[in-house]
Amino acid sequence: MEQDLKFKKCHLPCPACGSSDALSVNENGSAKCFSCDEFFPKGVDKQDNIIDSKVNNYDKLINEDIYEKNMEIINLYLEKHEKKKYIFENEKTLKILKICKNVIKDKKKYISRLCKEFKLIDEFGFHDVFLQVCEILYLSRDVPHIIRGSAGSCLLCYLLGITDIDPIKENITLSRFMHKKRNDIPDIDIDFPAHLRDDIYKKIFKNWEGQVARISNHIMYAKKSAFREAIRRKGHRKFVPRDYKLEDIFDDKKVVEEVKQIANKLIGNFRCYSLHCGGIIIFPNKVPDNLFLKNFLFNKNKFEGQQIWMNKNQVEDAGMIKIDVLSNKGISQLMTVSDKPIDDYPHDEKVFELFANGDNIGITHAESRGMRKIFMTLKPKTIKDLAIALALIRPAASKNYQKSAFLKDYTEYRTEETRSKYIIFDDDATLYIKSLINCSTSDADNFRRAFSKNKWRQKRKFFAQLDEDLSYDEIEEIRTKLEQLQYYSFCKSHAYSYAKLIYALAYNKVHNPKKFWLATLNQCNTSYRKWVHFREARKAGLKLNIGKKPWILEENNLISVNKRTKDATSKGKKNDYFKYGFWKGSFFPGMYYKEYFTPLTKKHTRARTENFTIIRNNKIKYASFKGIVATGR
Repeated sequence: MEQDLKFKKCHLPCPACGSSDALSVNENGSAKCFSCDEFFPKGVDKQDNIIDSKVNNYDKLINEDIYEKNMEIINLYLEKHEKKKYIFENEKTLKILKICKNVIKDKKKYISRLCKEFKLIDEFGFHDVFLQVCEILYLSRDVPHIIRGSAGSCLLCYLLGITDIDPIKENITLSRFMHKKRNDIPDIDIDFPAHLRDDIYKKIFKNWEGQVARISNHIMYAKKSAFREAIRRKGHRKFVPRDYKLEDIFDDKKVVEEVKQIANKLIGNFRCYSLHCGGIIIFPNKVPDNLFLKNFLFNKNKFEGQQIWMNKNQVEDAGMIKIDVLSNKGISQLMTVSDKPIDDYPHDEKVFELFANGDNIGITHAESRGMRKIFMTLKPKTIKDLAIALALIRPAASKNYQKSAFLKDYTEYRTEETRSKYIIFDDDATLYIKSLINCSTSDADNFRRAFSKNKWRQKRKFFAQLDEDLSYDEIEEIRTKLEQLQYYSFCKSHAYSYAKLIYALAYNKVHNPKKFWLATLNQCNTSYRKWVHFREARKAGLKLNIGKKPWILEENNLISVNKRTKDATSKGKKNDYFKYGFWKGSFFPGMYYKEYFTPLTKKHTRARTENFTIIRNNKIKYASFKGIVATGR
């Protein structure tokens, strides 16, 4: 009987009882719920068209002038490519074209790419996600944003003004965002200023009242949490210290063994729900009762939203379209310095000199010591160089000494040929795989995803397709390169998006330093100790006063408007340091830096004699110092 076939979990909600994790399907597509025992011979459909194409502010998004210009360019192209006319006869396609903000360039490769994208969008059935994202950006039109992730690979996103990255100009392939063999629906992730993100949520939840929900994370038991839960289940309700021993909690050895057994069974099982960092689903009507988990409260404005129990994997399995509304402190920092759009900052040699000199403290997403070393070695001259630097610091790109080898090659040659020998961006891996087995871009990207998610069956298929003449060492070199994809990495469009942001921040650090440091102290955290930012602000000309953020500037004086500290007074540098994390005035008491020369001896023979700042008049320079730690770790 069909009901006797082997069933596999599908993560869809049961239509009968709404159970979140009990529905399974067999190889014939039939479904069964192991919670209510209901059987569905024809299976359970995914929630198609989960986003309604109705857009509340659509008329306000239409730009007739740009639409007419774009259609004129497209129609000229279609006169020579009549087979593609059907693509632009789709009502939803035309609906999207009417709200474009940028004119398509009158070049064959642009229109050909747009045809390819619309064809894929139609096959996926997610025209509506572009409409929804455009409306979200309309609702937040006075607030700057950047795109996180692979959406910058999409030309349509550029034309709609969702992103300011032209993927053809920057040579970014589409496959990282979507391709014909991709199994899941691509999503669009939007970064908003961190201090305004809840306000954006409020606008979204009000605009689609009762139709929007945040998704959940499913928290599983790890070893520590499993043992703590097992201890509670055996009756111990008191505080459990960090370095505990079971024998100190339970006298009975049998109970100790039972705790261990319970804990081992719990590890890897579901523990609880938490709120996803930004994923939302917009439903055609109200949020379904069988998906609703609870209401959650926005942090700042005492406004409630709905949360569903499904996580991002279940949402993908159910065919729902997820939009991530995320927060970014770098944008908060930038918008409080200047209201100039990120893409409007001009090329400035002084800004690139700042990176080359390692003066990166205060630049969100780029101020770590590791980034400083890369900037000083790479000596970036373009946004592309900054994008490479941001990608190079990620674990996947820096594994197996690739980072140092790349920097040596790239700074010497600075050619695309040199860069293509390495896997710096996710996109590089796709092109590398394609060149190895001569497959389609779609297949190559699926193999890339297999390596990043460690899917051994697909990895085995890839190695089976390699040239038989390759030696063992050559295959191992390929394996080493691709296995590093399991670690965190940047796709090219994400790196370019963040590169433009850090360039804009650096521009303001050069040309508007006082406002830059005011914004930095108010909006940002740092990997360094707190005092480092304050000393940098002092170097930029700000006069420090004791207190806590928020800060304002009055005639270059940094004034705290925090209710608790606005009237605070200094009680000595040491006291201020331990209470506020920084101090007023010059050097911290007891700290010093001294230079002195001493006669050369035999032990100095390896010194560089041509460096006259170190060696002078047969004497060598030494320095002694005492300081406080600047790094956070």
